[in-house]
Amino acid sequence: MADYTNHNEVELVNRVARGDEQAFRIVFQQYWPRVYSVALIFAKSPEVAEDAAQEVFAHLWMKKELLKEVREFKAYLLTAARNHILNKLRREVFTGTFDEYLKEYFADSLSDPAASLELKEASHIIEAGISQLTPQQQKVFKLSRFQGLTHAEIAVATGLSQRTVKNYMVSAILSLRNYLDKYSFSVAIFLWMVLYL
Repeated sequence: MADYTNHNEVELVNRVARGDEQAFRIVFQQYWPRVYSVALIFAKSPEVAEDAAQEVFAHLWMKKELLKEVREFKAYLLTAARNHILNKLRREVFTGTFDEYLKEYFADSLSDPAASLELKEASHIIEAGISQLTPQQQKVFKLSRFQGLTHAEIAVATGLSQRTVKNYMVSAILSLRNYLDKYSFSVAIFLWMVLYL
C-alpha cells in the first residue's frame, strides 16, 4: 500500500490521473467538504447538494486522464463543481425567463424590501449587459446559461459549428465581464460569479 503522507497535491493528483484508487479516495476525503459546500450554496438542499457533489467526483474519476494537464487542482475542482451544479440546476429546475430565474433563486430574500430592490436593480444591470451583445452572442449565451445546453446542442439548435458557438460564448463572456466590472454592489457581483464565470 502506497504511503501518501509526504506527497504533495501535484503528486497525489498525478496518481489519480494514472488510475490510483487510493489516491482518489484521499482526494475525495480532502475535497468533499469544499465541493459539498459549493453545491449547498447553489442548490439550497442538502439532498440535492450531496447528489451533485457525488456526481462531481464520479465525473472526476471518469475523466481522470485530463488531470495530467491541471496545474491548480483546487481551483479546477471547485470551478468544475460550480459549473456542474449550476448546469444540473438549470436543466432540472429552471425553464422560465431570466426574471423568473432570479426570482426563483432569490425567493428566500424577496420578503426583504431592501433585498428585493437590490435584486431588481441587479436584474436590470444584467439584462442591459446582455442586450449589448450581438444578436448571435445573445442567442448562444442564453441557450447556454439559461437553458443549460452544451456547445454541441447549441450548434444543432442554431445551425452553427461548435467552433463558432464556442467563439460566440467566449466573446460574450468577455464582454459581460467587462460590463459588470463597473458595478460593485453585492448582488451584481454575486450574479457575475453565478452566471458568467
